[in-house]
Amino acid sequence: MFIVYIFILLLIMTLVSFVVKRSAHKVATVESVIILFLTSIYAYLRFYSYAGGMMSVASFPIDTSIGISFLVGVTPVSLALLFLTTVIMAMAIFVSGRESYDRRFYGLMMATEAGLYGLLISRNFLFFYVFWEAIIIPVFLLIALFGGKNREMASLKFFVYTQLGSVFLLLSILTLFSFYNTSYHHGFTLNMGKLLSTAFINGYITSAQPFWTDFILFGFFFAFLVKMPSFPLHSWLPDAYTSAPYPVTIVLSGAISLMGGYGFYAVIYPIAGTIGFVAAWIILLLGIISLVYFALVAMFQENMKKMISYASAASMGFISISLGVGILSSGYNTYTSITGGVFQILAHGLIMGLIFSSLYIIKLNTGSESTLTVRGLFREMPIVSAFFLGGLMASLGLPGLAGFIAEASIVLSSYSTLGMIIFFVIFGMIITASYHIWAAQKSLNGPYNEFLGSIRDGTRGEIAALSLMFVLILALGIYPAIFYHMIFIYVKGGI
Repeated sequence: MFIVYIFILLLIMTLVSFVVKRSAHKVATVESVIILFLTSIYAYLRFYSYAGGMMSVASFPIDTSIGISFLVGVTPVSLALLFLTTVIMAMAIFVSGRESYDRRFYGLMMATEAGLYGLLISRNFLFFYVFWEAIIIPVFLLIALFGGKNREMASLKFFVYTQLGSVFLLLSILTLFSFYNTSYHHGFTLNMGKLLSTAFINGYITSAQPFWTDFILFGFFFAFLVKMPSFPLHSWLPDAYTSAPYPVTIVLSGAISLMGGYGFYAVIYPIAGTIGFVAAWIILLLGIISLVYFALVAMFQENMKKMISYASAASMGFISISLGVGILSSGYNTYTSITGGVFQILAHGLIMGLIFSSLYIIKLNTGSESTLTVRGLFREMPIVSAFFLGGLMASLGLPGLAGFIAEASIVLSSYSTLGMIIFFVIFGMIITASYHIWAAQKSLNGPYNEFLGSIRDGTRGEIAALSLMFVLILALGIYPAIFYHMIFIYVKGGI
């Protein structure tokens, strides 16, 4: 129930952010920090008491005759991503303080956080879909109203792609709903646990209508791959990430992308037994292609924001690899792969939050984000440059940082399934390391570009925020059991 109270408080705070007239940034910052604090307490308490299964379940009936109830459930997967969401939103709102955004901006940011929170705690498909849709609207408006060059086209492309994915998501949900209530005759229900039970899908859909099983899986996959984004459904990424204001880019890379990964593990993995050999290999290969393709594209970018945007998409390729390996493997390889995939979402969000926040401060102080202009920053901005470097090293998978734990879990559990194909995964990781090191060398080291003039380092508040992000990345790299242990137990027990 405690998580429900946090969600209700978040909804109230969202309304406050829309109506407050003065100090909108300070109000939104305090609100997001309060939600982060409460969620962290909840996560801490659950970490020490978790023994398996669902952590918390609560139901609030609305209309039982047609199966509508606000069913809330928290698992280690959703808890890890709830924590990530609150960290990312607090960081994105805080670093936006130097620019004069009005209350609409902060109201929309808080609405995005509320939508993500609702999505992650919903165990009823109706509300899962409602919150999935609700997140699209504020993000679309944030890009359209406050974005930079080509913001109209970028916001429209983001809306069209994500809305198309939502259509397939809805069709899959409605198909499950129709078959369940036609076959079972136990009344209407939209309970995710019942509609995603292997007994129901294998016994009442796959055995009688295998086409509909494939249709349901395709709809879910399409919706989730668009959000990650994955090749070849990524065309909205370069425009949206680069046109969006930096705080919104932080949200896109760290929070919006987790929706696709969460869908993989909360919706698709529970019915993995219905996924055939060919479909599993398609998922796996899409992950490998995304990793290699986005890494190669990122390597040729001179604009650092665009480069990191593609790097973000490349990192999310590991999620598809994780799911594919989890389906094709068995035993500890499956548990380790799926756990590594969930941990990758968590690590990726924190790392991208640190990198984009550091780059935002660099852009504000230098007026540029191009490697052709920004050079030798360590001389004038040693602290922010150090955090930017730390983020880049975490992104390439340096041991001791969170990214290494996730990628190592996936790669080590993949070898028995992939065989020599793992060469392409390693190749993608080498390319990733290459352009991260190149970007660091080009922008941070070497002679300072005197045309930038005299610039200052980050403020005390900005440095404190960056420090928090880096400490979290370091803590999860040194002591990953904070979340890894719970997720592994949950996966091993059967999602």
